[in-house]
Amino acid sequence: MVEYNIEAQIKIYVEDPKAIPSVKSHIEKLVKVSRFWEEDVGFGILALKAIVLMNDSEGGMDQLEEKIRKIDKVSEFECETVSRV
Repeated sequence: MVEYNIEAQIKIYVEDPKAIPSVKSHIEKLVKVSRFWEEDVGFGILALKAIVLMNDSEGGMDQLEEKIRKIDKVSEFECETVSRV
């Protein structure tokens, strides 16, 4: 069983709200997701937010950010919080 010791809240801006299910699927292949939700950021723009669980490793968040930014229709990525669990 994999043990996770880092919990991070991330925010992903998706170019087209119709692409959110596909983006979720891609993210679930990259990292353990505790939960997803959508946030209205205004002017009809939705951001996808998630709580992800991962192991504490040097550059782990940077690697995750790089992979998520490569997903089709993802325009921005923000790591809002990181904490130990």
